[in-house]
Amino acid sequence: MGFCKGMDISGLPQYLDDGMQVKDMDGTPIDPFRLLKKYDVNSIRLRIWVNPENEPYSRGYCNLEHTLRMAKKIKENDMSFMLDFHYSDWWADPGKQKKPHEWEGLDRDALEQKVYDYTREVLLALEEQGTLPEIVQIGNEIRSGLLFPEGELPDYKGMVGLINAGIHGARSVAGKDRMQIMI
Repeated sequence: MGFCKGMDISGLPQYLDDGMQVKDMDGTPIDPFRLLKKYDVNSIRLRIWVNPENEPYSRGYCNLEHTLRMAKKIKENDMSFMLDFHYSDWWADPGKQKKPHEWEGLDRDALEQKVYDYTREVLLALEEQGTLPEIVQIGNEIRSGLLFPEGELPDYKGMVGLINAGIHGARSVAGKDRMQIMI
């Protein structure tokens, strides 16, 4: 893959829908991807939330539909693509790793199966449209765990089970020769 000069532009569709105009350094309006390429950006990271429609602040952005559209634009612009699975309906970070609404109440085994199935379904949809990411990130900012409380540290067994479920879901779609996994 070579040297990556990348950016996370997950919020771009929302900003554009809200009327933001992208401009070059001299103030000239420019297509966002044209601007990125002009300044040698060659890699794009996107976050994906399970059902952001459940969180009013998200306004439904960063769901599978938006991810599929953005992935097409990334590939059309010959950029590499990294997908960051938050496994949440909204932001996941060290202080909060809230399960998606539909996953609440699942026991550990069922939660691991959901992680596997969701990861696989997302990647199959991307592969079907020819936009499989080069890298997937299993969880976002997981230094304190993921999908609390089942994967919250110091419960390493719970955390590793959930991470492995994501990895296995990803690997069921593509091997390491086509897609790398990042934690």
